[in-house]
Amino acid sequence: MLTEGVVEKPGQAPESRPKRRKARWGFIIAGLAIAAAVIYLVVANTGTSAEYYMTIHELQTCSSCAGQSVRVAGFVSQAGVTQLNGGQSVTFSIIDSVTSATQKMAVSYQGVVPDTVRAGTQVVVEGHFSSGVFHATTLLAKCPSKFQAATPSASSGSN
Repeated sequence: MLTEGVVEKPGQAPESRPKRRKARWGFIIAGLAIAAAVIYLVVANTGTSAEYYMTIHELQTCSSCAGQSVRVAGFVSQAGVTQLNGGQSVTFSIIDSVTSATQKMAVSYQGVVPDTVRAGTQVVVEGHFSSGVFHATTLLAKCPSKFQAATPSASSGSN
């Protein structure tokens, strides 16, 4: 018997190979589309969220950074943070590392200062560098990576 160009043998069901191949190609195309979408999202989001910050030395030697907003990382110097105008603005210096103050830069910032900003803490400031002072619009403090439980005092243990 001849049905739509498919020859049937007596006692056997008609072949359905073309339908299986179409279904397989459909799954392959759908899988490739999903993989392409995932790869696109990863690449697009990685590029926008990855922001580079400079060291103090890189900023001071950069000739094209004068008119740009840049990020600079450093440690708050041992002099600490000086509050001005009733705490509305602060000034401090940052250095390249805690152990040596070879590169130093003055920072001026207006806004809320995180509680963890004090001498020796690592900060990232974002803003503009002009006339030897970095005018920060954003101040980020690195959180401590190691938390320790407070030691009980001698007076709390006695009855």
